[in-house]
Amino acid sequence: MSRTSLSQCNSNGTLQECLACEKKAIWVAVYANFTLAIFKAFIGIVSGSMAMLGDALFSFKDFIASLVGVIGIRVSGKPADEQHPYGHGKVEFVALFLISMGLLLATLFLLFHSLKGIWHCSQGFGRAPKLVVFGAALISVVANYKLVQYLSCVGDRQKSHAIRANTRQNHSGALSSIMVAVAILGARLGYVFLDPLVALVEAVCLLFMGRDMFLSALKGLFDSAAPAATVERIESVARIVPGVRKVAKIVVRQQGQGLWIEMMIKIDPDLTHQEGYLIGLHVKESILATFGNKTTVNVSFEPYMP
Repeated sequence: MSRTSLSQCNSNGTLQECLACEKKAIWVAVYANFTLAIFKAFIGIVSGSMAMLGDALFSFKDFIASLVGVIGIRVSGKPADEQHPYGHGKVEFVALFLISMGLLLATLFLLFHSLKGIWHCSQGFGRAPKLVVFGAALISVVANYKLVQYLSCVGDRQKSHAIRANTRQNHSGALSSIMVAVAILGARLGYVFLDPLVALVEAVCLLFMGRDMFLSALKGLFDSAAPAATVERIESVARIVPGVRKVAKIVVRQQGQGLWIEMMIKIDPDLTHQEGYLIGLHVKESILATFGNKTTVNVSFEPYMP
């Protein structure tokens, strides 16, 4: 997708066109990361490179992030209905919880075998992986950075948090592939311990990333509160709306890729109910304009009594 078409979508396109643009970018990330994961896993198994297998897990982690993004757009973004009056936001967190568990188990397997490989190298039983791994690592670096450029373009134009998150994930995947390329060159020069050592470093990094995914899923499933800075920003948006005397109460929680906001505002006691309703509507529209259409806002009002 060209930068021109993205610009048109951002400035002149309808909401449906912009969502279609976002969906396309997420699907590109899903297919690309899945292909890279399978390709690198195959090369790692054939060549005997644990570092490449670790790199395959990085691509699998990127695939997870992309897949959860698809779930967020296609399912979590659905409006509330009679069977789901509070929307579908938790579907994204359920998927993230299950997949992060699988990633952590695979990472523990890699951690065990990388330590075992380092031990074998220290005993003189290690061997250098085949040189084909070096070429595969270079292909992975180029593919990841091309994907990063594309997702960065779409994410910046669309102001999409999901796509920006995928961009960061793929950037770490490119760095992992660079480490693999260096390890293979070193192993071919006689430093065979570099391959399992890089696999160990990758496993440790993946454990921390998997832990963050797992904790993020738990927070979403248990309706964690939004960060204090986000709440303060929402309150400041509401306070500047004409007619709002005070924000009496505000509750904000994460809901998939968006926010669920419940707010009580105070208005002048001499205003009519219709005028109060219009002020509340103005508050809601201001918050949606600031935080996006994936945000759910409920505003109630009552008279201000000094």
